[in-house]
Amino acid sequence: MMRLPESSNEEQTLFLVRWVNDHIQDAQIIIEKPVLFAEFGVSVRNMSSESIRIRDEFFNLVYSSIYSSASDGGAATGGLFWHLLAEGMDSFKDGYEVLLDENSSTATLIAQESQKLNRIRMKKFSIDNTKVKQVRN
Repeated sequence: MMRLPESSNEEQTLFLVRWVNDHIQDAQIIIEKPVLFAEFGVSVRNMSSESIRIRDEFFNLVYSSIYSSASDGGAATGGLFWHLLAEGMDSFKDGYEVLLDENSSTATLIAQESQKLNRIRMKKFSIDNTKVKQVRN
C-alpha cells in the first residue's frame, strides 16, 4: 500500500476507500466500462502478526468495495492482489507476496471474497440463461 507521508492509519484508510470508490464510479458513469483492480497489496516483509493484520484489513477494504459495486450491478468486476507465490519461489519474494500455506487469515479472506463474487456471477449467468431460454421459446 502506498504510504501517505505524515498520515494516520485512519486517514490512509479513508483515502483508500475513497480512491477505490471514485474509480468504480468513474468506470461506471464516465467510461461506462467494467473495472478490475490489479496489483494491490501491502508489504509484509517482517511477516509479523501486525503486518499480516494490516494487509488483511487492506484486502478486506478493497474487496468490500468491489463486492458492494458488483452486487448492485456496478462497474467493479474483481480484484487481483500482488502477488501469489507457492512454496519454493523464494527468489520472487518482494514483501508483497501471499503464500496461502503460510498466511491462513489472508487465504481465508481471499477464498471468501472469491466465493462471494462467484455467487454474483452464477446468479447473473442463471438469469441470463433464463432470458435466452425465454427468447428461444
